[in-house]
Amino acid sequence: MNPNGQGQRWSEWDLRVYEVGRHVPRADVEYNAAKWLRAGFGSAGRVKVESRAWGWVVRCVIEGPPAHDPGYVASVRRQWRGFIEQGWGPMSYGLAEVRLLAGSREDGKPSAQLIEMPRIGAV
Repeated sequence: MNPNGQGQRWSEWDLRVYEVGRHVPRADVEYNAAKWLRAGFGSAGRVKVESRAWGWVVRCVIEGPPAHDPGYVASVRRQWRGFIEQGWGPMSYGLAEVRLLAGSREDGKPSAQLIEMPRIGAV
């Protein structure tokens, strides 16, 4: 049995912003990152914005995009860098990494599976 359903693909995107000079407030990062994600992916299953000494990390789990396709991933990386340059300036830098969590890589191997369960008790 495939718990992820037919053709379902989930990926985790790690989008980083290395700030140089200008520090953008958290509210602006959250708002604009959500807007960029919605425009690029349609919707995001889960998004978390974390502040770092060198900038920001936007982690999101998304259903749908072909994260196994190197051409698609390269396109998202270019778009993310362009978004960073517009918002933070040409000296700042953006990196985008992706990991397929569930679904077919279309390489003939069995599909990866993802099952999320709530935590029970305090950890």
